[in-house]
Amino acid sequence: MRIKIIREPEGGAIGASLGHYRPGEVYDIPANLAEYLVMEEFAIFEMRGHDRQPKPVAIERRRRRSRGPRAES
Repeated sequence: MRIKIIREPEGGAIGASLGHYRPGEVYDIPANLAEYLVMEEFAIFEMRGHDRQPKPVAIERRRRRSRGPRAES
């Protein structure tokens, strides 16, 4: 899970040292640690465009045209 550190974390959590995380940097870390850092307001979830799931593309329906004879005017 990607997060962006917004303020320097203090101490440790979930058996991991937090001293090496720097404000302004983006990290890809396990979900439980990411959720802890966001909950404690040390980080926010990083949601850049290329990280998001692509939106489903609508399936284009083609209209069938009758191939019968045309009426001439």
